[in-house]
Amino acid sequence: ATFLGSPTVRRGWDCVRACCTTQNCNLALVELQPDGGEDAIAACFLMNCLYEQNFVCKFAPREGFINYLTREVYQSYRELRTQGFGASRIPKVRAGIDLKVQPQEPLVLKDMENTDWYLLQGDTDVRIEKNEPDQVKLWGLKEGTYVFQLTATHSNQPEGMTNVTVTVLSPKQTEEYCLASSKVGRCRGSFPRWYYDPKEQICKSFVYGGCLGNKNNYLREEECKLACRDVQGPSLERHGPGCSGTCHPAEFRCRNGCCIDSFLECDDTPDCPDASDEATCEKYTNGFEELQNIHFRSDKGHCVDLPDTGLCQENIPRWYYNPFSERCARFTYGGCYGNKNNFEEEQQCLASCHGVSKKDVFGLRRETPITNIGSVEVAIAVLLVTCIVVVTALLGYCFLKA
Repeated sequence: ATFLGSPTVRRGWDCVRACCTTQNCNLALVELQPDGGEDAIAACFLMNCLYEQNFVCKFAPREGFINYLTREVYQSYRELRTQGFGASRIPKVRAGIDLKVQPQEPLVLKDMENTDWYLLQGDTDVRIEKNEPDQVKLWGLKEGTYVFQLTATHSNQPEGMTNVTVTVLSPKQTEEYCLASSKVGRCRGSFPRWYYDPKEQICKSFVYGGCLGNKNNYLREEECKLACRDVQGPSLERHGPGCSGTCHPAEFRCRNGCCIDSFLECDDTPDCPDASDEATCEKYTNGFEELQNIHFRSDKGHCVDLPDTGLCQENIPRWYYNPFSERCARFTYGGCYGNKNNFEEEQQCLASCHGVSKKDVFGLRRETPITNIGSVEVAIAVLLVTCIVVVTALLGYCFLKA
């Protein structure tokens, strides 16, 4: 997840509006102002909760906070939750993350079970070989985006279906994802990440501060290696400002109307002619620090995660907690990655998640205001017609998952 800023606004709707007009923002976290009147807020935090099209934010109950989520992201996440926990269905498809690769590099797509793969989008000249029941090998990938539909079939389980997106990087995209220098950013968090060093042609670890990074920033070493394999070239050069047109979405607009690459904002080097790209950096650092200082209860957040087989292919029996049945059930763990809703013993699972129920599952809560809730939520929810849906008045604190 990415912290995008903390605008100085005093009304909930202004925070929502700020999210709607901020690139990549899909969640606005509002801290209510005690006794401040209807729609009065103490703070506004803007977040991007997507990483490679996966929802990576987690939530914990916190009185006095409201989350607003973009309608598109909310509906997608709710659908995932319904398929995962609804009617006690256990998801058997492990799509992993969306992938970035270099042109013409062969790519193997794997899953834990018997699967069928179907090309939904992309160059039909790509060659698909299926030599194993749980994997396919792709040859001849060209620049652009491919979408594959993956269907897992089982003798005793309903079919599971998901899409896997493969982005084959263009030279311009390769510059951004592989040739840009590592950027810690101005915020003072501590998130382990990976970046590609084109000089040594290897992926290296670094510590990301939590905001204002660039695209050469990967959660896992494997992602970095896949995206930048054998890439050579000088580090991405700084381009001067362009002052003859409208700024693109991936650019920062200087106060005088000129445009620079967005990753140049707040990097301690003025790039705008008026130095406006370095003028308001405190809004990120101060807001991020305030966000980190909010105390919340997160010890049971893992209990609402969907069971995750992981990326490896062992067959290890484990237990996961189902908040709908309030019981623990078995699943097969692959041996690596996955999440914390993963227990060796049933009693360990029950003890860890005692008291967690379906009301704690974000995405399956009420979607419309109820008459007996506070007037603050009602007043704000009325305004959420086009861009944002309100999640809940108590499900408030969103934290980063490194």
